[in-house]
Formats: sequence, structure tokens, C-alpha cells
Amino acid sequence: MAEPSAFSQSDTSATWPKGGIHDSKRPPLPTSFHSEKRSGHHARSDDTTGSSNIPSSNLTSSNLTTRSDFPSSMLTDELPHLCSWKSSTSSTDGASGDVNTGTYTRVSLKVKAFSRLGEMVHCSGSSFVMGHFNPNESMTLVTTPEDYPYWTTVKPMILPRGVPHQYMYALFSGGVFSSWEQIACERVLIPEGREMLVVEEYGQFDRDMELVPTGERTERSLVYERRKLEQPMATRLRDSTKEKDNDAAAAAEDAGAAWTEKETRAADVAASVVDDEDQADSTKSPCSGSVTSSPGQRFRQKDKMQSRYKRYMPSNYRPSPDAVLFLVCYHLPVKLTKSIESGSWSATWNRDSLISRSENSIAESMNTTWVGCVTYHARSDQEELSADDKSEITAILAKMNCIPVFIDRELAANHHGGYCKNKLWPMFHNVDILDIYYAIWDRAEVIEWKEERNNGEWWDAYQTVNGLLANRVSEMCKENDTVWVHDYHLLLFPSYLANTCRRENRKRPKMVFFLHVPFPTSEVFRELSHGTQLLEGVLDVDIVGFHSFDHARHFLNACKRFLGLSYQSRRGGNLGVDYCGRNVIITISHVGIETTLIREMIGNPDVQEAARKLREKHAGKLLIAGVDVCQRLSGIPLKMLAFEQFFSNCPTWKDKLVFVERANLTQSRPGDQSYSSNEIRKLVDRITKAHGSGCIDYEETSTPFTLEERVALWLASDILMVTSIREGLNLKPLEFVFAKGVEPTNRPGVVILSEFSACCCVLNGAVRVNPWNITGLVNSLDHALTMSDEERLGRRARDLPYITSQPAANWTKQVLSVLHEATDNPEGDEEYTNMEYTDMEIGRSHVLRIGDRSDFKQLNIDKVMTAYMQSNRRVFLLDYGGTIIARENIAMFIKKDFTAVTSKRPSPRMMEALTNLTSDPRNTVFVVSGVSKLNLTASLGHIHGLGLASDNGALYSWARSVNIDNPEDSNMQDASSPSGRHWHEQRFKFDWAAVREVVDPILKVYCTRTNGSVLRHTEQSIAWNFRSTDPEWGLLQANSLQNDLEEVIRDLPVTIIRKKGLLEIVPEGFNKGVVARQILTQDASISHGHPDFLFCIGDDTTDESMFKAIYDYYAERTEDSIHGHPGSSYEDFLVTGDEGPLHHVFTCTVGKKPSNAHLYVNNVGEVEQLLQALGKASGEVRNT
Repeated sequence: MAEPSAFSQSDTSATWPKGGIHDSKRPPLPTSFHSEKRSGHHARSDDTTGSSNIPSSNLTSSNLTTRSDFPSSMLTDELPHLCSWKSSTSSTDGASGDVNTGTYTRVSLKVKAFSRLGEMVHCSGSSFVMGHFNPNESMTLVTTPEDYPYWTTVKPMILPRGVPHQYMYALFSGGVFSSWEQIACERVLIPEGREMLVVEEYGQFDRDMELVPTGERTERSLVYERRKLEQPMATRLRDSTKEKDNDAAAAAEDAGAAWTEKETRAADVAASVVDDEDQADSTKSPCSGSVTSSPGQRFRQKDKMQSRYKRYMPSNYRPSPDAVLFLVCYHLPVKLTKSIESGSWSATWNRDSLISRSENSIAESMNTTWVGCVTYHARSDQEELSADDKSEITAILAKMNCIPVFIDRELAANHHGGYCKNKLWPMFHNVDILDIYYAIWDRAEVIEWKEERNNGEWWDAYQTVNGLLANRVSEMCKENDTVWVHDYHLLLFPSYLANTCRRENRKRPKMVFFLHVPFPTSEVFRELSHGTQLLEGVLDVDIVGFHSFDHARHFLNACKRFLGLSYQSRRGGNLGVDYCGRNVIITISHVGIETTLIREMIGNPDVQEAARKLREKHAGKLLIAGVDVCQRLSGIPLKMLAFEQFFSNCPTWKDKLVFVERANLTQSRPGDQSYSSNEIRKLVDRITKAHGSGCIDYEETSTPFTLEERVALWLASDILMVTSIREGLNLKPLEFVFAKGVEPTNRPGVVILSEFSACCCVLNGAVRVNPWNITGLVNSLDHALTMSDEERLGRRARDLPYITSQPAANWTKQVLSVLHEATDNPEGDEEYTNMEYTDMEIGRSHVLRIGDRSDFKQLNIDKVMTAYMQSNRRVFLLDYGGTIIARENIAMFIKKDFTAVTSKRPSPRMMEALTNLTSDPRNTVFVVSGVSKLNLTASLGHIHGLGLASDNGALYSWARSVNIDNPEDSNMQDASSPSGRHWHEQRFKFDWAAVREVVDPILKVYCTRTNGSVLRHTEQSIAWNFRSTDPEWGLLQANSLQNDLEEVIRDLPVTIIRKKGLLEIVPEGFNKGVVARQILTQDASISHGHPDFLFCIGDDTTDESMFKAIYDYYAERTEDSIHGHPGSSYEDFLVTGDEGPLHHVFTCTVGKKPSNAHLYVNNVGEVEQLLQALGKASGEVRNT
């Protein structure tokens, strides 16, 4: 049945039946539930080693305070009267067992356990206070020589009153979990009254034992113990089920007793268990001697405290001195030139190739050989290469450690011009075969394409070229060498080389394959008739690399769908695919640019002169640059349409702006190129006729735009615009950012970048656009043109550190380091985990099941309102993002991060609610946030009665009407507002040097492997931000990173905090819980007492520390001013109407998810509705 809305009217209060809660004439409260009914509970291990056999004996009370005014007859004579009185009180007293009332009981445990030397007793249960049956979070019990064998909780537990809690005891040996107590069912405790002391025996419990008062008491608590009941539980439960079918009043009269509402609920659950047991085989009963393995039991067994596998970071790549790295590609990274005068050949490195030899490249530290094809394109006259040409070229390239493989015109045309460019290239860019067919513009091409489909010449050529290169490398490579294969032209090369080595009965070399174009979705890839062979060809390597996780995800899906392969997450943040008994690593690493070369170009006088001339050509105008291949997927027409609409909407920009577009005619896809060129020229003519010839500067070049020409364009331009529809590797945006930022005094440029480009995942400072959304593109253009220098600087600061620290040489070494880790791990202790991951905002040690929690309910506004109106003084602790303001998307987060002022504010209704709440002098309201002081003050600082805590509590400011001086922290005044706020700074004297020495190498590796992630160091923390990464990949990497960090910081005084999109290392004890305790302490000092109403709400893991801190705070405090005076009679311990000031404690999370809170609301809108109602109620009271 669906749960009622939190904002519906309250349920009608149940009528309290006559009778007592311990009347011997009615079935007692059941104390356990069937373990298989609660799959979310964590079952104990079947391993009983280390458990103690404790003899059964009656508990003594020599160490308890005994009162003469508690006669033994009290259990039968007085309790019915007490319960009858209790039932007449308000429903807000918590007797009904509803967490919405906010009432609680302080519960202490005392267990008799004969432990061995070195053993400790722990307790864990269903409540978060008890650790959710997770031994890692269990409570430690203590003893003394005088008290032994009795073990007690260090401090009371704060548990919701009237709500059943399951728990068990466990033994720890040497600080490590040993075993759960051997009992058939979990213990059950239903808190009642103000305080309870539960006394029981370790290992002594079954479903026929009931928790009853002994008539004894300590200074503040009633004492309860477990007692064996004469009537078997199963019989009583069957009887209770039958009785429920009769009239309630008649049944009460016949039985002479009735149950309270909470007992009826518990009995209903247990009765249903009995019905299930009747249908099950008696030998499989959970209460029999042999306990079956339920899901809960398996969970507990999995969660035993065991030492984790030893982890190590990927080592720096140190190649063997006699090893050779073979870089294999279709196009050798050289430029061959034949002199017209002499007829001799010369060769130079192609600086635009990311695998060419350059300063600090891998070739400087490792013996490197390049292997690739040379075709007729080497000759300017496009004639076939003669034998003399081939001989001379081979000799020249040998000096450069390059090995050419010569292929003739027809083979090159079918391989590169046919299968690669007309089939693989469009399909790998997710162009469907049907789309390719209808996108062929020349009739001759249609005929050629259909003929190829029939005779398969392209596929034969593709196999031949891959085989030629594989045979050539096979002749040279040795076992300890490394072969790195590049791009989609050579997908079959790895399998061909591996097969050759197998035929020759020798071990193949280590191999890497890196794809520089996108990988298609499985729906497109399945249209490739030889797709399975291509996948198998790639998987014969050790490492498969991609620039983007999106590309890797499609590859993994293809492996799973077409080859039935599974994949896992590996240590260090990589993925692994099981293939032919090997685990092939999938790594994601975006290549960088050679910043040294660009620095040289910037200082080149010719480049400076070219930039100056371009500026003079368009003097007085802002330049928007574009450099693209002339093809449909480059999206150049979409740029033109956006400019046309922009000039129509903003005609004043016509004389202030010019679009400089350079289109490269590569001739690799002539039909596509011709059609695109005609379309672009028509658009240019249309725009220039309508808006003037000076608004567009369009040129087409038959040769690629050189690095010198590009840098000159970058220096002259203000904005770079990339609107590709599909795109793989594109380093031009990185070049532009670096060229505009190499001199700090230069005005930063702005990149408008298509979200379909691979480099979009690494440029967090770019203005991201969907090129199909022309209106959005126009708005982004307007934003870029009017962007403040402050935001420009912020965007540049976001990207420049990554660009300068990740040159192509480093990228090569990083990939080889992954290869080294995968193939040279002598320990063989690699760890694999399932790709399935748990909620990123709740830890990974265990999964909390929220469906079975009796102490976690949807907030009911009427019941909270009743408690609010009955209270005299209240404290509110409110989170900011995700609670009083909706979570910001990536773009808004970036804007906030650059300008330090977010444009988003709480809604007017939320502002009104906060103002109303803070206007009530009985209310203390604090917003506790992780955002900066400047952000928080800009949003909420104008509300004078509102307290603020920023940076997760590192800084906090009381309402302006409150003056407080805390000698334990520093006090500073913010003069940014007219009246100013007094801010207090939590003093955390911490030396980060030792921590950074350990964690920085790990964090930097994850930054390089997780495109879009950012590493930041502050005075309070070290943060790894992954909000701008691919959501799935970022989450997987965050889980892996947290595992790695937890291993190395184990002996350091720091802890890890997970937030939405952020993993933060902070000093131990530094969290929102610290400032929450500080606020409560100072509030009690200011008001000379504690509140009687406390409400705390938040939406992520940082707020969980506030929930826990609140309950820990009040569990540790024993003042009468909080919990009331100790009672002088038994009635005083059960009566809830005369409690101390702190009567209602509410902890609430936003969103139904695992949490330490007891209540939840669904969204920010419901938070707003709640605060609006409470604030309005305060206003109405003030006006009466």
C-alpha cells in the first residue's frame, strides 16, 4: 500500500484499549521477526570460532539501585493503570511509535558475557545508531575488573520512542570482528519512557523471551531484562491471529486485556511470520538449531572485518634498456618531399602528429621505432613510387628509426579511401549505413558503393594492409618489446601479430591499441558485416585505450552484446574485459598538446606578424575563429546559421564582429567534401548579402592548416567556436586556450565547444553547446561576447593547469605505465570488482535497505507542526544546496566556481519562509553549507536573523542580532555588507605536508585518467571534483579512488568525505557535525538552556554527520535541563508529558535514500512547503 503523503492530514489517533502493557492474560510483545522477511538486515556468520559459551543464569542486581517503593506486585497491579493513563495523553508523546513525533528514549545496554583474553563485546543493529548490522560501525561495549562479566555501552543511544529496533551482539578479537552471538533470531527492543537500561546475556535469546521491567532502577533509568515465557511464542501468535478476526471489544472483554497500538503492529508482523513458517519445512525454521543462510546472514558474513588487499599505485614507467617500443600507424608521422631540381628525397617530422618524435617524447628515454605505410601520395605528381624511390625513402627513414611498408595505388585506394574512409569512418562516428547510402551525392559513387558491397574489395584490402604491417613488425619485435597500434585503420593488426607469434611458437610482445575516433553504439556497430572480427582483432592486446569514457562504454557494450564478454572495474581506476583467459585493460586518457612547440610558435616573429596582419584586416572588431575539415560532421553550416540568426537578432554587432572560418579540403571523402563546400558557400553568400561582406572571412585550403598558421589565428582571435556533430580527437581548443593564456597579461579567450567533441570532457572552462540547438548556440555566442574578464580568467584558470601538465609525452608514459602495471605485476594480487556500484552519496562498506526500516518514514507536516506549536524554543539546522535551493547543474556549478557568485538564489517563497522563521524570537535558524562564505553571504546574508555556516562549518556567523565571543576560535568581521557579520573560524591546526606526500600522486593519476576532474588544495581540505566528468565514469573512478586513498591514509589523522560530485580529504573531526555541536552548545549558553524542539535537514553525505552529531551530543549530555529530572516513582519513568526541555528531535533527509535521519521529504519543494507552514504559524502567533 502506498505511503501517505507527508503533507496530508494526520491520521486519526488510535483509541487506546484498556489493559496493561504487561498483562499476563494477553500475548506479550513479540521480540523477533523472521530473518528472511527482512532481507535488508545483515545476517550473522555461520563461523562460530571465537564465540563464548556463556552459562545460563539469573541476572543479579547487586550493582543496581533498588527502590523499596517498587514492589514486585507492580508488574501486575500498577502497569495496567499506568498504561491506561498513558493512553489518554496526546499522540505527540511518542507512545504510538511514530518517528514523526520526534520523541526519543535514551537506551543503555548491559550484557553479561564471559570473554576470552583480548576479546571485546560489540553491538550492532538496524538503527544507524547501532551501525546497521555492519561490524565496522558497531558500538563498543566496555567493562572494568569490578563490573566484569558485565559489559555496558559507553553512552546511551538516542532511539525513536515506540519504534522496534533489531540488534545483536558480536565478539571482536584484537580489534577485528570475530563472530556474531549464536542466537536464532535478532533481539528486538521497543524504547519506551525517557530512559531505559536493558540487561541481558550474550548468546541467550530466542523468540520466547520477552523484555520486561524488573522493578529496579538506576539513577535515571528503568531496568529491563529478558525473561523466558511459559507459553511458546508460536502458539501465542497463532492465537493472536485468530483473535484479530473477532470483535475488538468482545475480545478484550473475554481476554481481560488488550494490546497497545505498538504491540499490535509488532504482533501483526510476527503473526505473519508464523503463517509462513507453517508452510515451510520444519527443518528449515530460522529458530531451529540449524539456521539457514538468509540474505541477511550472507550480508553479515560478507561484512566481516577483514584486511583489504594490499594496494599499490601504478609505478613510473621504466622501460627495459634492451626493449623496443614499436609505434604502428597507417600514416608514418613524417613528411616526405622530393626535390624538383635534384630529384632526391628528404623527410621531416610531422609536428601535427601526436606520435611524432619531439622534445621530451618517449623516444628520448626509450628505443623507439615507427612503422607505417608509404603510398603514392608521397609524390607530388601522384605517380607510383619506383624501386629507386622506395630504396631511397627506406634509407632516409631508417635514420629516423622509421620502417616504411609500401603499398600500391589500388590497395591504398581500397583500404584507406574505401573501407576506412567510406565505411569505418562514418560508422564509427555513428552514421547509420542507411544514412551513408542516402548521403552519397554523386551517382558514380552510388554505383561504386554498391559494387563494393557485392565483391568485398574494400574488406580484402583492409585485411591485406593489416597483414602486411603485422608481418613487418613480427620480423623485428621480441618478447620483451612493446607494440603500440594506433587508430581504426589497423583494427585487425593485433590479432594478426598474435597469430603469427603463435604459429612461430613464441610469446607475443606486449601490445596497446588506442582509438582516436569515437566508437559507435552497438546498434550502428552491428551493421558492420565483419564487426565481430574487428572486435576480436582489437582484443588480442593488453591495453585498449580511448580518449573518452563515452567511446569506451560503447566498446564495452559491443563486447558484451556480440562476444558475450564481461567487464569489471580494476584497481587504479581502469576497466577490464575477460577475453580468452586474459583480462584486457580498458583505459581512458585524453592526449594533450605539445606546449613547448606552441611556446616556440608564439615567440616566432613570422607568427606574430601573421597575427598582426589578421588583426589589421579586421581592425576594431572581435574575431571568432573556426578551423575545421570541410565535411558534414564538422557542423560548419550550423555555425553559419547561428551567426545569421545572431546578426538578425543583434544588428548592432554587424560592425563589431567577424567570423574567421578556415575549411580544410582533405580529399579523403570527395563527395562529402564537395557537397559541404557548396552548402557552406551558399550560406556565406546569403549572410554577407544580408549583413555585409565584412561579417564573415571564409577560406578553403587544400593543405592542412599548419601549427604556425593556427597559432597566428589563435593569437588574433577572441573566441574559438567548434560545432562538430560527431568528433573524435580534436586538440585545437586546447591549443587556443594555451595560446591565449601563456602570457598572464593577455586577455583570456573563450571556447564555445560542441558537447559532441571528445575534448569537451577535459575542457571544463569551455561554454558547452548543442550545435543542433541554434537558439542555444546564439545565446552562448552572446554570453561569450559579453563575458566579463573575471569569468574569462576563471575559465582559463580551470583549464590551463591541465593543459600545461598533460603534454603528449606524458600521455604516452601514462598509458605505458598502465601497461607496465598490468603485465609486470609479480605479486599477481590484482583486484577486480563488479561494474555495479552503490549510491555515491552513501559509503561502500555496506548497502542500507530503506524499505524495511521501521525508524525511517516520510515526514508528516501535521505532526511536526503540532510539536512546533507546543514548543517554547526551537533550533533549526538547514543544509543549503539540495535542501533550500535545488542542486545546480554542471553549467551553473562552473559559473559559480569561476565568478565566486552563483546566479541562482532560493525561491521567493523560501526566502519568505526563512524570514518568517527567523523573525520569531523563539527560533534559532542556521544554514550550514559546504559553499564558500562569499557565495552563502551573497545568497542569504541579507536575512538578519539567519545564522550562516560555510565551508562545511569551517566558518560560521550567528544572526546579526546575536553577539557571541568564543575564545576557542578566531573572530573576524566581514565588511562586505553595510552592517557586517561577525564570522568565527574553527581552528584546525593541521600540517598538510605529510598528507599531500602520500595522496597527491594518487590524486594526480586519477585526474589524468578521469577526463574533466579537478584537483584542488585549500586550507581545510584536499578535494577531487568530478562533477564535470561523465556521470557513470566519474562515479566508478570516485569509488576506486576512495578505496585507494583509504589504504594509504589509514595511519594519518584525516578522513574522506563524499559529496555529490566531490571527494574530499579533511582532518579527522572536521565536518558539519562539529559546527552543529558548536551551535547547540553556544545556543544553550546564550539562552541559558536547551531547546525543546530541534529540526535538522539535509540532502547528502555531509549532512549525515550533523544527524549523528545531534544524537551523540544529547546522548553524552546528562543535564536535567535537557532530559528532565530523575523520577521518584515508576510512573515518572514512563510518563512523557513532564519531560525535560528537549522533547522533540527531528532529523530529515531530502529524497528517499539510505540515511542516518529518521524522516524524509521527496524534494526541495516539500522543504519549502514545510518551512512556509512553520514560518506562517509563527507569524500568526505573533499577531494574536
